Amino acid sequence: MSTAELRASDSDRDRVAEVLHAAHAEGRISDEEHEERLLATNRAKTFGDLMPLTADLVPMAPSTTSSRDVRPGGPTDEQTDRMTAALSEVKRDGSWRVRPRNVANVFLGSVQLDLTEAVFDAQVVEFNVTQVMGSIVLRVPVGTTVRDETANVLAETSVKGVGTPDPAFPVIVLRGTNVLSEIKVRGPKKTPMWRRALT
Repeated sequence: MSTAELRASDSDRDRVAEVLHAAHAEGRISDEEHEERLLATNRAKTFGDLMPLTADLVPMAPSTTSSRDVRPGGPTDEQTDRMTAALSEVKRDGSWRVRPRNVANVFLGSVQLDLTEAVFDAQVVEFNVTQVMGSIVLRVPVGTTVRDETANVLAETSVKGVGTPDPAFPVIVLRGTNVLSEIKVRGPKKTPMWRRALT
């Protein structure tokens, strides 16, 4: 069964309605369009019914090229890591390779990336996010510099527990669109009391 055929819940319909209300308040859709789309939202039975209602309001995939990509020294396709979580989860931890540019598309899913033991290909690492009704959690080493440049629509990006920026550690730049979702950047997980007692 495809994602479009899956049944939508009342909370899914409510979230789409919130996007429509915000678009109407910003003047991106007219009174008539707002009313028509709300009626269609209430009648929607599957994700396939809901997705077209906000397709022209929320970018579902970031541009694959930009001025940063084509300039000398910019990330190439080989230097880009792409992740997609649609009604699913992407999870990485341990000693994995972090590319200079990372693209994450999240729709009703989650991405959990633990960077505390990862190997970084570059000093400056970009995470370009397009997220709708999802969750992204990044665990970073203490001392990591985090620059938040995301556009949040009824959403939140928070950075906590990463300590004072240290030039010896990588710089992480967050970009993209975050809709009805959350992005959390946190320091390393705390060692449980029982494990600390054994060391």
